[in-house]
Amino acid sequence: MKNILYVIHSGTEGGTFLTNNDLMQNVKESYNVFLLASELNSLKLFKLENDKLILIKKYSRLKWSVKNFHDSWMNYVYFDILNNFKINLVHIRHLLNHSFDLPQIAKKLDIPVVLSFHDFYFICPFYVLLNENNQYCKGICNNNDINCYNPLKSLNDLNSKKIILKWRQEVSYLFKYVDFFITTSNFVKELFLSIYSDIDENRFRVIEHGRDFPKLSDTYFEYPSKKNPIKILCPANHLDLMKGSEVIKSIKKEDKENKLEFHFLGTCFDDVDKYGINHGRYKRDNFYKKVKEIKPSFIGVFSIWPETFCHTITEAWSCGIPVVGSNIGVIKDRILKEKGGWLIDIYNPKKAYNDLLKISNNLNEYQKIQKNISQMKFKTTSEMALEYLEVYNFLIS
Repeated sequence: MKNILYVIHSGTEGGTFLTNNDLMQNVKESYNVFLLASELNSLKLFKLENDKLILIKKYSRLKWSVKNFHDSWMNYVYFDILNNFKINLVHIRHLLNHSFDLPQIAKKLDIPVVLSFHDFYFICPFYVLLNENNQYCKGICNNNDINCYNPLKSLNDLNSKKIILKWRQEVSYLFKYVDFFITTSNFVKELFLSIYSDIDENRFRVIEHGRDFPKLSDTYFEYPSKKNPIKILCPANHLDLMKGSEVIKSIKKEDKENKLEFHFLGTCFDDVDKYGINHGRYKRDNFYKKVKEIKPSFIGVFSIWPETFCHTITEAWSCGIPVVGSNIGVIKDRILKEKGGWLIDIYNPKKAYNDLLKISNNLNEYQKIQKNISQMKFKTTSEMALEYLEVYNFLIS
């Protein structure tokens, strides 16, 4: 079997790892799977054996800086891995905590490179596209030098507006050594094409995330009623500013008569748990148990950044629960496309609150949306993997 190297920006947890692991577990019959995960002070190489990731080599280093686009030490590490482990294909899922050298080194060794857009890192190092006012910027910088919203401490030494021209020049150069681009939605694809017009659209494919859900026979929601507060469940392992903590607080402040009851799953930040009921952290495996205990009428997805897929929406629909979500990015696109919920204006809390009450009072519309959801079919992880394998096999055939 041939050897594939996946490249991510963190160890063995977090959203990128989980979605990448779904893919790795489904291609292991076709490829020997290696994983290169980068932390601030080290790179770790794993091999997938018997469904488990085994650490086979650790490369220690000085602290990483986003300003170092190219790094001779990382050049050595990349070459060492590609050469010594006879890698036949590289799939980059993220390059945070990496340098930009890997695609070029792979090309020198005649190894094809696939690059996924997990977020907007290759548009801006502050990868959530929020400006200094915490509003979605569409990848277009304004003319002042006020730093944008910074999602990560390791980027604290950076002003995104001062580096953005250099950043995109370096990214454009990196893209020359990429053989195929993949992302999870047309929205993300079109945004990248609008900024990097040199990308070959024939080598750019949309593959939505697959998920494996259990067959559910129970009811996990309750119909909204004027007799009881309307329960809106907001699941997010980190319910912070980016995930809509301030949006939720602003909406709840409009709720003078306590008609809405927010419920939270995950770690809450910004004191948002004072505006509802916190049910603690959850893992994929116990999501349904938690939801069944709460029985919300809606799942709320109030992210202020334009998410690139949003697994929470898929999880909500797998429970048969309508979504009320942000009117930006993929959240907006998926809700409109699938007719699986309603959009709210995250920049206008008073209007959002009134719209939530209107939605809750229209039982016929709720039942119509819920019926749409009950007829949805979700792509499995094995179906997703087949689409990736088509790309892999095309590149190394």
